[in-house]
Amino acid sequence: MPSSIWEELESFVRSETEISKHQALTRGLNLEKDLDLTGDDADDFMGKFFEKFRIEHGDFDFDRYFSPEGFNLFVVIGFAFSKKSRRKYDKEPLTLGMLEKAIEAGVWNSGALGKSD
Repeated sequence: MPSSIWEELESFVRSETEISKHQALTRGLNLEKDLDLTGDDADDFMGKFFEKFRIEHGDFDFDRYFSPEGFNLFVVIGFAFSKKSRRKYDKEPLTLGMLEKAIEAGVWNSGALGKSD
């Protein structure tokens, strides 16, 4: 039985992403880049996260942190010609440490969660 917020979060992440218990999870892991959560999978994960830990959504914006699922050749080609297009797909990192802070606060506050301790 998990005894701390981190242990409970770690257990949740492992069960929802099927990550091996042998792979180390750290507060700096990025959900999209390191855990490969995008699109519908990320949306489901975050919905379950907010529900399980009873977090108020606050200013949470899915598009701020996650890219859409799938591969679009036209978008990739557009990257070569447009900085604006590339910036649209640059996402703010969402880390396990940020999830832990949200649990502690009970509400999603992007400004507070994005600050390093």
